[in-house]
Amino acid sequence: MFISRDIVRLVKEYLRPYWLRMTLVVLAASASAMAPYMFGYLGKVMVDDVLRLGGERTTGVHQSATAVQHTDGVTDLSTTSPSSSAHAPERPDQTTQREQIHLLLLVFLAYIGVHLASIGLTWLYSYNIAYVGQRIVYKMRRQLHEKLQNLHMAFFDQRKTGKLVARVIDDVNVIQNNVTNTFINIFSNIALLAVGVFILLRLDWKLALVAFSFLPFYGISYQYFIKRIRKLNLAIREKNAEIYGLLGEKITGVRVIKSFAQERFEVRQFFRKSSEFIRLVIKNSLLNNTLGALAILISGIGTAVVLWYGALMVRNGDMSLGSLLYFYASVGVLFSPLIALTNVNVVIQRVLTVLARIFAILDEEVKIKDAENAIELKEMKGAVSFHNVSLKYEGSDGYALREVSFDIPAGSVVSLVGPSGSGKSSLVNLLLRLYEPTEGYILLDGHDIADIKLSSLRRHIGMVPQEAILFSGTIAQNIMYGRFDATPQEVINAAKASEIHDFIYSLPEKYETQIGEAGVSLSGGQKQRLAMAMALLTDPSILILDDSTSALDGQTEARIWETLRKIMKNRTSFIITHRIRTAMSADIILVLDKGRLVEKGTHQELVARDGFYRRIFKQQMEVKEAA
Repeated sequence: MFISRDIVRLVKEYLRPYWLRMTLVVLAASASAMAPYMFGYLGKVMVDDVLRLGGERTTGVHQSATAVQHTDGVTDLSTTSPSSSAHAPERPDQTTQREQIHLLLLVFLAYIGVHLASIGLTWLYSYNIAYVGQRIVYKMRRQLHEKLQNLHMAFFDQRKTGKLVARVIDDVNVIQNNVTNTFINIFSNIALLAVGVFILLRLDWKLALVAFSFLPFYGISYQYFIKRIRKLNLAIREKNAEIYGLLGEKITGVRVIKSFAQERFEVRQFFRKSSEFIRLVIKNSLLNNTLGALAILISGIGTAVVLWYGALMVRNGDMSLGSLLYFYASVGVLFSPLIALTNVNVVIQRVLTVLARIFAILDEEVKIKDAENAIELKEMKGAVSFHNVSLKYEGSDGYALREVSFDIPAGSVVSLVGPSGSGKSSLVNLLLRLYEPTEGYILLDGHDIADIKLSSLRRHIGMVPQEAILFSGTIAQNIMYGRFDATPQEVINAAKASEIHDFIYSLPEKYETQIGEAGVSLSGGQKQRLAMAMALLTDPSILILDDSTSALDGQTEARIWETLRKIMKNRTSFIITHRIRTAMSADIILVLDKGRLVEKGTHQELVARDGFYRRIFKQQMEVKEAA
């Protein structure tokens, strides 16, 4: 049977560290699986040697008396003569009642002993399976989470959050529930099958061949169904991840759904996805059950033929009744691992599908990482230079940025101006090295950012995004996210600088107030001020404000800008804005349009030119005058 590379990898990376424990588990599971054979043998002893129902031909230490027919046709009955038996010593076949009771007691104790041993072995391997399974799941989830933290932003741009969550939670759960049990079942069933074949051949090789003649039908039925089952398992996993993605997206956007009164539409959409999922599961179940039913049918027919042929052998004196019952019990056990192995292969197909999805993430190339000799910058002045920088996102036909070049002296305040989609956010994303330039390079204090350690680079850059991202936890924990070693006073100072301290102190639990998932209990303006406090606490050399005051009221915005002007002194600041009023006070204004840098200069210089900036300025002034 073909062994998938994913299975080999699973064994090498995740199971091999526990090889000693797994060996113990395999031995315990295999020994426990032999209990039916032991019970079958004890049944044979009970019938043939205790109850003496063995018929003409008996086996074991007790042989029944038989008449001896000489070659001349005369039958010698002397061995059965009452007179001779009276004078002869007691023979082995003349088992006394006491000996039978003694043998019955031994069989009884053996039954109990086998049961106790089976229970003990089952407990032993069940505990160890759980132990190994949990260790595998822990390692796999930790690796997935770590990999997701290190992957580039383009990876997340092309995938739904819910689908990634499904990989980490749902797919790994499939591994937890199936891998270790499946691994043990394979070995224990193979051992059960091998022992069964040996026992049947020892009992009667002719009858064994009759039983074995039905085995090829298992392989034929399995090969017919398994390809269809494999495709369905893949479709089920994909549909399940799609539902995860849909749920995550709709729960995040529940306010939009309610504001547009689209609850019915979302219910119908989820119903359609769920119905598709159910249809796939039912079809998969139908194929699996059909395959299982065929296995049971083959087993039933094979067992019936064995009983028929075995009964003839008992009738003809070629086999004892106890041996036939033992053979019958062993055949039942023999077919059982075949059915189990068929089901194991169905499980393996599901596991292979899941492993492929998990390993696809683990094998994803980390495109943005530290160079081999990356440097650590203890201090950063903040001089920024772009040299013919172009950026093309994965899967996109056009460029987000095209041949952008500029030099920003340290400590300058820079405004990025331009219509939506002009490349403003792309530019600062490159500065943070969330994406790599398709062409060109970027210098910070004369160092190529590709040669600076990512942790060092991002430690010196603080960003306040347009849509504030907060985490469940307390207000203090969110502010300290960039600096967990900050003192309480530093946290308070950052909150004051962001004009959020007074609000926090109005809350009953103040800085220990739980804000809920994604800061659900806060307004948009409060979220942005908290995000600003997070950035300011790190005391960055470069500060990026991505239209970060857009959700604030006029008074709060004015107060924050007054604070920001003080904060931005002696540090390089990039302000992404659509408002010319905000851009006017910048030392340098970069005007972007369709991914290109079309103008650069101060407000006065740009207004004096008859260019793109001047047109935007006029439009906004006209709107302001009209208002």
